[in-house]
Amino acid sequence: MIINKHIMRTTNEKQVLQQIVNAGPISRSQISRNLSLNKVTVSDIYSELLHEGLIREVGHGVSTRNGGRKPVMALLNVDYGYVLSINILRQRFTMLACRLDGKSEDYTSVSTRNVDLTSVLDMIEDHIRQMMGDRDTRLLGLSFGLDGVIYENQILGAGLNGLKDFDLAKYFGDKFNVPVVLENLANESAIFERDFSGEGVYENLISVTIRDQVSAGIITNGHLYRGHRGEAGVIGKCPLADRYQEQNHETVNHYVSETSVLKRIMAYQKLDRVDVNRIRRDYLGHQPELLAILDEFSYYLAKVLANISSSFAPDAILLNAPILELLPELMDGVRGYVDKLAIPRKAPLLLTKNAKEASLMGGASAIIHRVLALDDLQLTFRNERPVVLEQIES
Repeated sequence: MIINKHIMRTTNEKQVLQQIVNAGPISRSQISRNLSLNKVTVSDIYSELLHEGLIREVGHGVSTRNGGRKPVMALLNVDYGYVLSINILRQRFTMLACRLDGKSEDYTSVSTRNVDLTSVLDMIEDHIRQMMGDRDTRLLGLSFGLDGVIYENQILGAGLNGLKDFDLAKYFGDKFNVPVVLENLANESAIFERDFSGEGVYENLISVTIRDQVSAGIITNGHLYRGHRGEAGVIGKCPLADRYQEQNHETVNHYVSETSVLKRIMAYQKLDRVDVNRIRRDYLGHQPELLAILDEFSYYLAKVLANISSSFAPDAILLNAPILELLPELMDGVRGYVDKLAIPRKAPLLLTKNAKEASLMGGASAIIHRVLALDDLQLTFRNERPVVLEQIES
């Protein structure tokens, strides 16, 4: 079989860069051994990357047992530029700057309560420009995450009015002349778990995101599974039998979404806004009304997770939900309900380490892959940023 020389060269370049991102600091000779490529090929690619400024040399490693020169070590040049990850939520947008090695900086959260979509987009643009003015390096790309169905960088369905069929990628790509990646929040969270948990930890995982909608991001054999026109994981619209009258059905969103649960809590507390401190206080005080609402939530969530576990048999199911981050004790009840169900496969149920930033960091990984032209290759980042807690939206 004859392989086009240019395509083969491009593949080699990608693999060399992947080695430097994942294993740096690393020497050319080590890259050559890892990839089974001859040293001349690796040196040529290395020189091109160095000339471009995408990598930098960081001193010398240890010489071999036979002596000789100490090898020059290379790292990804994080000063080459940065990316911005932005999530557009129901009543706020959040923004995170990330270096090319995945290290996150400058988290921002902006309320958009009672603000129309056009004004929200203007606010996002202003914050991007402010971020650009505050940093010494250049903006390389943008990612946007939202509740909805995304396919081929287009919004086919959205929880927020006005976003469906709006070409968000072109809108901001034209303004800032950088590549733009769109993704739904659940897929971003799944990417985060794959890329920031350690190489090979999760080859098959499902990240269930509970916000205005209940969605699942699916990783199979290390790759994001999108399904038909990006519709994989849209579980919030699936019917779920009533706990007491099985002939009655409502959607998963009705029983499990954060919006529905918080509305019930606010109604019992007779409040028009969410008070996370009171929720926590009432829970610890064993207020029966709150415990009943949370028990219903735990029961129906367990039914959803059991179906996912049986259907997909993932290595793990990770839950991204601010309500569970506020009340992690609920996981015992969820696991208890799952254990009572007669299903063949019960995957480990875990809470994501950082519900507020997980999707942002997953979005950052997606645009870093695009910027480095490594869309189809695994990149492994270190999650060094502390958890950011924030008020749950009402």
